Amino acid sequence: MSLFPCKPETVRRAVALLTVTAVSLGAMSDTARAAAPEKKSRKPRVLVLGDSVFSMLLVADEALAELNDIIPVIYRGQPCQKLLTRGCIPEVELSALQQFKNARGEFTDAVVVATGYNENRPDALRESLREFKAEAKRQRVKLIWATYRIAGNVKGKATQFNSELRRSQKRDVSLALFDWNRLSGNRPSWFAGDKVHLSRGGTVNLARQLGKFLKRALAPTTSTTAPG
Repeated sequence: MSLFPCKPETVRRAVALLTVTAVSLGAMSDTARAAAPEKKSRKPRVLVLGDSVFSMLLVADEALAELNDIIPVIYRGQPCQKLLTRGCIPEVELSALQQFKNARGEFTDAVVVATGYNENRPDALRESLREFKAEAKRQRVKLIWATYRIAGNVKGKATQFNSELRRSQKRDVSLALFDWNRLSGNRPSWFAGDKVHLSRGGTVNLARQLGKFLKRALAPTTSTTAPG
């Protein structure tokens, strides 16, 4: 079942809004760069992939700005995005995996996968984990997966997918989990009426929580050698 209970026309309008917003934000940032003193360019550290849940980061621009203040990221996501196949509406042609592949070299440290609510195959996550792990290894970046919020009309799917993520992490400790389900569990004010999609204020809280997590997960580790 798709995450979207609304009509396709409503989803298309949402896609169009996010696209226009993203273009506007890009134009604003270009203007700001032109006005600011020239500085040495620095690649974002993290690529964030998401469907309509995390795509509110493109609408609540103050949230994305706050996240970038904590750790520099680039966001590549769209409503109706799927993990390995084209989206659940014709306008969304690229899968999350293809977005990941296309962004190779544009970021340095990690990829956060926050897509999957629109999947309708029970084995979709297992197959996706294999593909994303392989691509993360090729790009030499850390793979981080957001757990799915167990609420609304995706409760059953999210429960199954979160169990699969836990099993995968036990088998492969290199997989890190951003536990969005736990962090958002008792925060109804962060969400719209369907209890899954974020409000504007909820998006700011997502940005703060994700930023804190990434800062910890990507902190440099120091090893000490015992004297011989």
